[in-house]
Amino acid sequence: PAAYFPGPPPTLPRSFGWVRRVVPHCNTNSYISQIEHLLTLAETTELIATHPATARALRPLCHMLGIRLPDYLKRPRKHPSATKPRPKRPRKPKRQPSFMDQYKINPDGSIDFTPEQLRDILGPPPPPVPPWHQPFIPSFNVKKLWRKGP
Repeated sequence: PAAYFPGPPPTLPRSFGWVRRVVPHCNTNSYISQIEHLLTLAETTELIATHPATARALRPLCHMLGIRLPDYLKRPRKHPSATKPRPKRPRKPKRQPSFMDQYKINPDGSIDFTPEQLRDILGPPPPPVPPWHQPFIPSFNVKKLWRKGP
């Protein structure tokens, strides 16, 4: 489980003949020579001609062990006219525009918004408040009416 092995999962080497370098103490050369002899047999060429899946299994094994592929084991080359050209991928813009580019930033760090930008940020203005919900504001001067203490 991932809890026992933190980090990315380990991967095997991918270079040509990596088994010889990873396992130098084993007698890999004798196994390699046996597989090379197997690939030279006529029965092997007949088997690969009738069952292409065998070649698909042997190619990575030969790559790991460092065995050069015989001609009958190599993947067939496609004729250049038979392949369709790949569609071009759309290119990414060099620099993504920042969302802050649309606002005017003052030297002190404050931002000047246009009314349209404020409407986009805050939404539409609230509906007007009916008169019975407005707070009571006296129309007379309270300071003049305030009595001084004794």
